[in-house]
Amino acid sequence: MIQVTQEERSGWCVVGVRGRADSEAADDLEHALRGAIEMHGKVAADFGALDYISSAGLRAVLQAARAAEERAAEFAVCHLTGGVKKVFEISGMHHLLRIQGELPC
Repeated sequence: MIQVTQEERSGWCVVGVRGRADSEAADDLEHALRGAIEMHGKVAADFGALDYISSAGLRAVLQAARAAEERAAEFAVCHLTGGVKKVFEISGMHHLLRIQGELPC
């Protein structure tokens, strides 16, 4: 289960994600990220409170990144920690996405 929040900071929409981005929550994650991308030109996914991400969660993030690319929007993933960071590295997603230690705003 995930909890998603949104707030604007310095022209960026920050989508805060807390909990587990597993197969049950992947559609909710993708919907939240795509919705933010449709409404804003700059979106940062803050994963600092994300405890776990599965391959389905990674797919949701990748689909959101593709949606951002199609809309010529900026999309960044921020605050990867622990096991979540390791999953991004092992999967090679860190080569496909803009990943930052801090929020870009």
